[in-house]
Amino acid sequence: MAGIEDFEKARDLAGRAMDRLLADQLAPNPENFTLWYAYFGGQLPDLTRAIDIARRDGITLSQTHCDELFKRFFTLDAEAQAIRETSERARTALGRILDQLGTVGSETDRYGQALAGFRGELDQALTVEELRAMVAAIAAETTSIVDRQARLQGQLQESSQQLAELRVVLDTARREAMTDGLTGIANRRAFDQTLVAAVEGALKDGTPLSLLMVDIDHFKIFNDTHGHLVGDHVLKLVAKVLTEGIKGRDTVARYGGEEFAVVLPRTELTNAITLADQLRASVGSRHIVNRARNASYGSVTLSIGAAQYRTGEELMALLRRADEALYVAKRGGRNRVTAEAPGS
Repeated sequence: MAGIEDFEKARDLAGRAMDRLLADQLAPNPENFTLWYAYFGGQLPDLTRAIDIARRDGITLSQTHCDELFKRFFTLDAEAQAIRETSERARTALGRILDQLGTVGSETDRYGQALAGFRGELDQALTVEELRAMVAAIAAETTSIVDRQARLQGQLQESSQQLAELRVVLDTARREAMTDGLTGIANRRAFDQTLVAAVEGALKDGTPLSLLMVDIDHFKIFNDTHGHLVGDHVLKLVAKVLTEGIKGRDTVARYGGEEFAVVLPRTELTNAITLADQLRASVGSRHIVNRARNASYGSVTLSIGAAQYRTGEELMALLRRADEALYVAKRGGRNRVTAEAPGS
């Protein structure tokens, strides 16, 4: 019976996914189908939230949006790929080192045995010629092992260098995995880790923590009117202005699409609101121009929601309050900062 129910559920999800693809005029390829199947299935809350925000704002998901969501939620990221590849290379390098160390041990044992044999012969009466021959043999054995040890040392140094290079590869992959490819700021993954660490710090030190959720007003219209290249320029400009407007311990991240987040440790809500208004004004004062074409595209504005962490609450509660405040700002006319509702 359970198998029949599972089949019916899967068929229903598949039908809803295909209906959505047809309604949005998206190609029914495996990536798009997987995206909407997972959305209707509800297995990925962050994916559901990202799509719900777009639909709430009246945005029809284009193929570009779908590609970005699929890459974000379903593809193997750079860090995981680097870990898999580097693990194989590290395993090979470590195996080589162990072989080299084993060779060092066996060569040392052989040399020790040779010297012990020579010492036994020295206990006997030897002629000058025999003693000369023994000294020459000891010298030859010593030269031989010194040469072999030198070669082994060179091989060990080479293997050590390879391991150092692998460590750099992993460090680079991790840094890239935590960075938004377009804007160069922290991505959603880095934001999640930063927020967790900020909450831990706030609990440990008893200090306040505030969060800003930032959205570019009417970005979809701007993007459709002027093209994706200009839209990308706007995203990079906003990221730059937000980054320049914060302090060293604060973090700006691209939360997804045209939405950004700002984590503000040791910051009360009132100060977070003040900073948010400064950021909003700074972005609004920037004029977007294409000097190569001598074209001006005007400016963009921001809507910002602010919330403060409450001791003991789940992170999703903080995110939800900041997001609700952002929605109030957008619904209230945009280009404004709104704080969380008291008692929300």
